[in-house]
Amino acid sequence: MRGICWAVLYQDNVNGRLFNCWINKHDAGHPAGCMPILVMDVFEHAFMLDYGLKRADYIEAFFKNIDWKAIEARLK
Repeated sequence: MRGICWAVLYQDNVNGRLFNCWINKHDAGHPAGCMPILVMDVFEHAFMLDYGLKRADYIEAFFKNIDWKAIEARLK
């Protein structure tokens, strides 16, 4: 999946299903009727200082630091 902006895990408020989506701006483009559960910034400013061009290393570190209990608490 191509993505250069924000990767978001949403929960559909109608059927409870989870799905991933890319949005270009943090404040626009969210699907109506859906709750963001987990958001990852994948713009270069999020990782360049610490990881240089190694975006995969940033993503790996991001997932290692997720508080899964907090994520579970967001699910309806």
